[in-house]
Amino acid sequence: MYKTRRLSLICLFALLAAGVAGQKEISSPYARYGIGNLTPQGTFRTLAMGGISSGIRNNLTLNYLTPASYSSIDTASFIFDFGLDYSLTTLKEGDLSFYSQDVNFSHLMLGFPIKKGWGFAAGLVPFSNGFYNIEDKSAPESTGTGSSDEILESHRGSGGYNKVYIGSAYNFLNYFSAGLNAFVIFGEITRYNDFVFTTDNNYFNTRDKSSNSMTGIGYEASVQFMAPLPENRFFNAGLTFTPQFKLRTTNENMIIRYSNVQTSIYAFDTLYKALSETTSHFPRSIRGGVSFGKTDKLTIGADMLYSYWSKASLPGNYGTYANTLSLSGGAEYIPDKFSNYSFFNRMEYRIGGHYDESYALYGGTKVKGYGITFGAGIPLRKSRSRFSLFVDLSTRGNPGDNLPKERTLSVGASLNLYDYWFLKAKYD
Repeated sequence: MYKTRRLSLICLFALLAAGVAGQKEISSPYARYGIGNLTPQGTFRTLAMGGISSGIRNNLTLNYLTPASYSSIDTASFIFDFGLDYSLTTLKEGDLSFYSQDVNFSHLMLGFPIKKGWGFAAGLVPFSNGFYNIEDKSAPESTGTGSSDEILESHRGSGGYNKVYIGSAYNFLNYFSAGLNAFVIFGEITRYNDFVFTTDNNYFNTRDKSSNSMTGIGYEASVQFMAPLPENRFFNAGLTFTPQFKLRTTNENMIIRYSNVQTSIYAFDTLYKALSETTSHFPRSIRGGVSFGKTDKLTIGADMLYSYWSKASLPGNYGTYANTLSLSGGAEYIPDKFSNYSFFNRMEYRIGGHYDESYALYGGTKVKGYGITFGAGIPLRKSRSRFSLFVDLSTRGNPGDNLPKERTLSVGASLNLYDYWFLKAKYD
């Protein structure tokens, strides 16, 4: 009976979490280039610790960025994790400021053991977001007729790309684990560039519309080394490599002119239309890091990610691309995991920080970002399941240049359901 209720609840959550395919509508001018803004990757547990993952192994949670960690899943257990997040972005350029906000489902993932030391996981997560809305009004040069026409220049983007993955890992000799993720990247970004005469209907306006859809398969392989130390201490090191992979790409471009008077037979006129099939190349990357601490008490870790975006090829997208470096570090502390008297002692407290670089150049400049993170794991009563809370305060923009400064507050909450699904009941 209880299993049926849990299964029904999970199915309901899965249907709700299907909304992850919809992209978060947070407007960012940096999303205009390439495949948009890359979504921070990781579970809310690891994101609250700055985004570390390479040395993280835990039998209660999933860590899809380092598939070698799947071998830590307990025998006869089942883990289901889904979450949603909210973001508020403030954009400043000179004396002008603008903000946008949105909430959306962030991830859906599950994991279970095949046998002791051999785990399996699968999930759906966002990969990039191409939403932006930029407008500028200007007056054309005078024609000597006394005209005071204004031109509205509007640039809008929507959509993004998602990632579906399945993976498995096996634990060798108790100290070494190897894992592999196979994934599919899919999605579409549509961009509109409008040039509109707002004060005179005698002119035709122009719209340049382009759509870029991509679908492709890739994989990532990882290893973890686990060194148990005296007094229940540990040291883990991990490495994950993602080779370059290809995506089948469809580009559609159309230029139309149209009138503000929609009843006219000349309201829309297609000037140009083209459809092309090509191939995009995503870059290889390598992630490495370590973690150490005391089991069920303290975890401290650091990660480095290097991606070779200068080798990327993204036909149909704007931008020039450069290699990127990301650094992250964080910690988790549990006062007393098995306390019978204090709920707050059983909670998991997390903090971290990160440094990132943009893969696309803006005016020949690489945009740098940094942020601080914190969060908590809240255990459910009489259960190994837990809520995870995550907060990220980030800033993007280089001091001293003319690029917009972007500040983002991200808040996330996820439910990590842990249960024993494969045990045969002794009593009915």
